[in-house]
Amino acid sequence: MSAPPLAGVRVADFSWIIAGPTATRHLALMGAEVIKVGSARRPDPSTRGAAFQVYNQSKRYAAMNLSQRRGKELAVALAGLCDVVVENYAAGVFERLGLGYDVLSQARPDLIMVASSGTGHTGQDRDYVAYGSLLQHYTGWNSISGYPGGEPIKGGLWADPWVGMELAMITLAALNHRAATGMGQYIDFSMAEALSASLPEALIEYQMTGSEPTPLGNRDRSRAPHGVYRCRGGDSWIAIEVHTDDQWNALCEVIGRRDLAANSALDSPAARKGVEDDLDAAVGSWTSTLPDVEAFEILQAAGVPCAPSLDMGRLHADRQLNEGGYLAHVEYADGERRALPTLPWRFDGERARDVRPAPVLGQDSDYVYRELLGLGEDEIDALVDERVIY
Repeated sequence: MSAPPLAGVRVADFSWIIAGPTATRHLALMGAEVIKVGSARRPDPSTRGAAFQVYNQSKRYAAMNLSQRRGKELAVALAGLCDVVVENYAAGVFERLGLGYDVLSQARPDLIMVASSGTGHTGQDRDYVAYGSLLQHYTGWNSISGYPGGEPIKGGLWADPWVGMELAMITLAALNHRAATGMGQYIDFSMAEALSASLPEALIEYQMTGSEPTPLGNRDRSRAPHGVYRCRGGDSWIAIEVHTDDQWNALCEVIGRRDLAANSALDSPAARKGVEDDLDAAVGSWTSTLPDVEAFEILQAAGVPCAPSLDMGRLHADRQLNEGGYLAHVEYADGERRALPTLPWRFDGERARDVRPAPVLGQDSDYVYRELLGLGEDEIDALVDERVIY
């Protein structure tokens, strides 16, 4: 059994809520020792929710009050023992705490520091306070999401998991760069720019036409049929997309509408798009007679791209996710076993092996202060009394 790819890498994780912890979670599940740093003075808001259990699995958690001078000194000392530091405070906060890269890199010259913020650490908008769901508005995501004629969608948490994956990818690239050159680096990450980069089609369409792209609901700008169709049962649906002529012909065969496939007026995607309402009615007439899974299996067997719309209960019970090992059953201190998602990829055919429950604040303080930083018992007790370890 080979060692995981990030075995021997240590990460000081000063991030909180979703995006940063998502990144460091991936690093932890790839074998890095991730030490989450937090304080009861300003606890991670996500601690109150179940999502904390996923974003912070397989990490250590040390209490460290950065509002005190001694806490800052200990943070610098910890950074000197780490390969990577991750933070996602608002722009400038870490620097004002005295923990900027210029300071931390003195403790370890080849340190990699990943600093993520709403709009980055430069530019006139750098001081804006932002969460991922709000940045989806700021970057235009939500202006093209939803149904035609409706209000922009307020909710959704696409931004934070997306950014978390990119932060993990960038960290790996920086580690590879250091392995090749011996050099660390400071990475200034803008969530807004990352989200804007995910909308190339809409941006280019506006530049070419001067017209604002509008929400399409479940439809596509050039293809049909393309939608979510009601199936037999209460709240039962199937999503279907037709991209090629072969898929179109197969769909017509399955739903018993060979006349549509034989109609030369519907030979092109543009022609089918022109009668989309009629095609949706024809597809929906067939799907409404079948349970979603049965419709899914019939269409997949014919080569038509589709998927049933699963609720959380059915997702939790999904055979592929469970038998394939993506959902790992983790035992908590209270004796309960809970299924948690792991990594969506395998190394040498194996899923992440060391999947542990998310820690509680301070559970690894003794390890950090005694074993890593070499503090004595009296000094640790004093730091607890002074609420530095807090």
